Parts: sequence; C-alpha cells; structure tokens
Amino acid sequence: MADKRHAYLILAHTAPDQLRKLLALLDDSRNDIYIHLDRKAPFAPEAFSDCVRHAGLHFVTPRIAVHWGGVSIMRAELALLKAAVPGGYAFYHLLSGMDLPIKDQDTIHSFFDAHPDREFLNFWQFKPTTQSRFRYYTLFPEGTGFFLTNWLNNVFKGILMALHLRINQDVDFHFAAQWFSITHACAEYVLSREAWLEKVFRHTNTPDEVFLATVVWNSPFREKLYDGQEHVQNQDIHNTANMRFIDWTRGKSIRHPWTFTLDDKDLLMGVPHFWARKFDEQVDARIIDFLCESLKVKD
Repeated sequence: MADKRHAYLILAHTAPDQLRKLLALLDDSRNDIYIHLDRKAPFAPEAFSDCVRHAGLHFVTPRIAVHWGGVSIMRAELALLKAAVPGGYAFYHLLSGMDLPIKDQDTIHSFFDAHPDREFLNFWQFKPTTQSRFRYYTLFPEGTGFFLTNWLNNVFKGILMALHLRINQDVDFHFAAQWFSITHACAEYVLSREAWLEKVFRHTNTPDEVFLATVVWNSPFREKLYDGQEHVQNQDIHNTANMRFIDWTRGKSIRHPWTFTLDDKDLLMGVPHFWARKFDEQVDARIIDFLCESLKVKD
C-alpha cells in the first residue's frame, strides 16, 4: 500500500540554474524527486548533487535522447515511472524542468491527502485533424521537429490517407495535457500496459498528450478522475483538473504557452493551482526569484 509520500517526476533538458531552483522548492522530507535528464543536455547529473537536503534525489538511467514530438518523450516518462513506482508513493507528479510550484508543500500535501484516490489529468477534445497523428504510420517518429523528416512524414501520411491505409483502428484514443498527477495504483496500471503502448505508439506522431490519457480513459481509473471545474472550455487557463496553471491564451503559438513574467505574480498567487508552466530565466528571472522567496523551504 502506498504511503503519503510523493514522487516528483521531472523531464529536464536545459536551464540547469533554473532546474536547481525548482529542486529547492520541492525539497521536502515528504517528497522524492526523479529526474530524466535528456541525453543531449550539455550538463551532467553531478551538477545537482547539492541541491536538496530533505528529499531523495534520483536520476534515471540510461538517459534517452528526447526529441520534440517523438515517441522518446513517452519512453522517458515511462522510465521515470519505472524508477519511482518501487517506492510505493501516494502520488506521482510529472513536471517539466521549466515548471515551478506556486503553492507551498503543506498546501499541496494537504490537498492530496484529502483526495487520496483521485487521478488528475486535464482531458481535451480532439481537433478533427489530430487523430491522423495516430491512425497513420509515421516513417520517422523522432523527426517531427526537423524540416526534412517532418516533410517526409507528411508526404508519406498523405499517400496513406489517399489509399485509406490506417493503423490502430481498434484503439479508442483520448487526449489530455501531458502533465499529470496519478496514484500509485494508476501508475502501476500504466506500467503494466508498457508493451501495448510501445506497439501502438512507436510509429505515431506527437504521442506525449495521448498515450497516458488513452490508457487511463480506457481503464477503471476513468471513474476516479478529478473533475476540477465543470463546464470548462477547452484549454481554459482556469481548469484545475490536473492542478497545473498553463496560459494558452497569450502563448506565441499552439505549441507554446505563455512564459510568465514578474507582471504575472499577482495572477500566479491568486489561482487555485499548485504548479505553473512555463518559466524561463532568459525571459524573466525575476518571477522565478519571487516564487523562490515566497515559497522558500524552511528548515
């Protein structure tokens, strides 16, 4: 049976100084922290050995080279779960290295203690064209972020669509934000489906927002989903279903949410969410320092 400790699962690839500040804000005896450091990152795990005093800190090996839109993201997330699940935690929280908490650890733990059997995923409706990413074979599943391979993928998909040659026809796909908080039982169930996930998604495009959502929706854990706010519009920034505050209304594109600045400090302090994304020290380090000071871990 899971205890009341939490596991933070972090996907990191850049901004080591910012990552150190995130780790400091998660440094609590009730937490353990698991980091997947992209194999392409120009810094090593040893750079973070002095970042935490109270939480356990673990780095996932072997490191995977993660590419935007690739199945490698799914594999890195599963690697994090596989590393953490033997610890038997109450909850597993997936964050990016560009995220930060906006509530203190006492508030976060109290909330999850009060909702011990809920799963926190923010489901969205598919756009009409989105399912083509999973219904047609992708030649270069790690190539979405590169011009040539992405062009070849699109040409090949166009041919398959014209010939009505589909894959995964029996899969009931569902779509949710990549970032989640799930219980130990749900995490174990997701890992039990790893072979199926690899078979279904290894030649698809951008599966990071679909693979876990599909597994959870088609399982008994669907009945355990936390409602957040009812009657919320797609991608509404006030949706608390996964307790992440992500502002898509001001983002530069559909791929990039708003990067918070110091001008957003009152907004961040006023929303009910526990974590926010994203932050970038190259855009505005002041908001990061403000949160570090506001939520400073006290010995």
